[in-house]
Formats: sequence, C-alpha cells, structure tokens
Amino acid sequence: MLKLKYLFENFELAKNCIQNYDHDPDSLNETLGWFRISSNAVYPFRRGGRLCFLRLCPAAEKPIEDVESEIAVIAWLRAQGFAAMEPVPMKDGRLSGLFSTPWGDFVVSCFGQVPGQSLENCPATPALIEGYGRCLGQLHSLLERCPHGKNRQDYRGLLAQAEKRLEQYGAPASVREAAQQLIARLEQLPTSPASYGLVHYDFEPDNVFYDSQSGQFSVIDFDDMIHCWYGLDVVRALDGLSDVGGDTDMPCVQLDCDPAALFLQGYRSVRPFSQAEEAMLPLMRRLVQLVEYTNLLDVLDADVPNPPEWMVHLRSVLEGKQRWLESQLTT
Repeated sequence: MLKLKYLFENFELAKNCIQNYDHDPDSLNETLGWFRISSNAVYPFRRGGRLCFLRLCPAAEKPIEDVESEIAVIAWLRAQGFAAMEPVPMKDGRLSGLFSTPWGDFVVSCFGQVPGQSLENCPATPALIEGYGRCLGQLHSLLERCPHGKNRQDYRGLLAQAEKRLEQYGAPASVREAAQQLIARLEQLPTSPASYGLVHYDFEPDNVFYDSQSGQFSVIDFDDMIHCWYGLDVVRALDGLSDVGGDTDMPCVQLDCDPAALFLQGYRSVRPFSQAEEAMLPLMRRLVQLVEYTNLLDVLDADVPNPPEWMVHLRSVLEGKQRWLESQLTT
C-alpha cells in the first residue's frame, strides 16, 4: 500500500495522464469515479468502448525500471498463451513512462480489462478451486523459463528493506529477534531451479479472474514480482482461499471437501510440488507476515493533517492488523 498521504483521489492528475492514451472522453467523468488506490492509484477509462485501467505511482515509491520489467514479463507470458492482463500502449507506442506533472513525478502505465470476474465473486466450486491451483502451476512453469525479470529483487532485498524499517521505526525487540531467526532459517533453504525462481507474490483471489463462458483464468497485478521460492505464491493463495466466493452465496469455506487439497491437486496436475516444498510453507507465511508488518510501519509513519473520517477508520484498521501481525511474528 502507498503511504496514507497518497491515498487521496486526484482526478485532474488522472485526466492529465490519460491524454497520453486514446480514450473515450464522453464517459471519462463516470469511469474515473470507479478509482481505487492501494499500491498504485488506478483510474478506469474507456478506449473504443473497452474498459482500461490507468495506473499511477509516485516515482519516489517505484522506479520505472520495475514497471518496464513487469511489462516485459507480462508480454512474454501472453506470447506463450498465458492469460495475463494486456498492456495498453500510449499514443506514441510506449507501454510505460515517467511523467513530470504539477503534482510531482509519476510512473504511468495502463492495462486492459480481463474477462470474467475475480475469484471473490465466483461461486467456490471444487472445479474452480482446482482450476485456481492449476493456473498457478501453469504460471510457475512458464516463469521458470522466462528470459525477463532478471533485475527483479529477490527475497534478500525484501528482508534487507524489512530490517531497515524495523530499525527505522523502532519495532519491538521481540519482532527484531523473530526477524533474525526467520532470516537464519531462510538462508538454510535450497534455491534450486525446481523450487526457486520468479514468482507473482500477490497470487490471491482478487488478482485472479475466471470467465465462466470460456473456462479461462486470467491473472492481473504482476507489479510485486520477486525471485523467491515458488511456495510463497502457493501459501498466499492457500491463505486467501477463504476469500474465494466471499461475495457470493457459495464461499469456499462451505465446501464439503478440503479446499487446500483441491488447490494443490490442481497445481500438481501441471507442475511438481514436493513434500519438502510443502514443509516450507510456514516459513513462507512468516516471510509474508514480516514484509507486511514492516510495510505497515512505513505506511502509518506520517500523520495526515485533518484526516477525513474514512482515513481515521482506515488507520485504525491498519493499526489493528499491525498488532495482529506482531503477535503472529513473535509467537
């Protein structure tokens, strides 16, 4: 998530940047109202009737090289027939750019809408859960031989940043000790090509879409990709299974069978996942928790003067999550 100060909508900034793209101006005021801001500010617009998503991030928060490598990986995956979100070119043909605006410097990119609905909005049938696992297995099989993304940081970069933030924000000694124990254990894990490589990092139900008419799964939001153990994606998906179908009358938690077993069955139908890799999952979960905890330290660091009510509530929710993560890390 971006720092709290970046969570305010800026429609004038969005309109300024959208001028770089072919777009349908008549519907712009309507679609911009569907914006969302998390790790990026995302503003929808229509282009020839098709919904596209302008993605903005302050240059201080993300180097453009990361976006360029992300788009290169996505383009390669699409060329292999994998259903990843489609990069949308600017009028001059570029797929990303660094722009100076009256509101500061922003990294700009854009992606087309994928078909179907997110897994949060799809009934959680056994076939869907198994297909979700199969989709991740297919993605890992491709990323294992992807020639792009070599400059993406690895888990050591994440840990170095986490350690820096623990020190910078004065985290409790118990959390810092837990971080050191985790780092020591991760350093003992094997990093063979069979278990370690480029991963999505955020392979959760809100980033995977299913089109019931075609039976196709599509994946979005590759901007957090890192080099890590494939088990990291697996554990994030497994921990997110309770969100599958959460906005329907058939959530995953109501399945008569074991959703985790179904997911792993789907994954293993296209790619091996050994018992040794499965045994790593608790460590992968703690790695995610540590990174998330230190990200929250950074997000919550600066106060926003006269914050609106929604931000006061959001801060309270995030502080509660921070306390929960702290308890998890020190248990």
